[in-house]
Amino acid sequence: MRTSLVLLLCVAAPAWAQGPVDREVEVVVGKTAQVNVGAAAGLNCDDLTVVQAKLVTSKDRTHNTLVLKALAAGETYCRAGTGMGRTVLVHIVVTDPQN
Repeated sequence: MRTSLVLLLCVAAPAWAQGPVDREVEVVVGKTAQVNVGAAAGLNCDDLTVVQAKLVTSKDRTHNTLVLKALAAGETYCRAGTGMGRTVLVHIVVTDPQN
């Protein structure tokens, strides 16, 4: 039984680590998209060749915005938040302008 539990945890770990996607964003190469991520602070993106990402705090300091500049066609994930408190997982799809 212990072996079954270990195998189950090993198979489930990648999905558990990724978590459910909170937002889906599609943006064209060269364009910029913005996502309100609430109070989530800290940023981690899988592939920075696809998007340039940064967190910007609103002027009234009520929320943060994830600003995504599309660099190349492809897909990536960015997570706003660092584990303490709320995090937001964003799936980003970047398309070519001619498509």
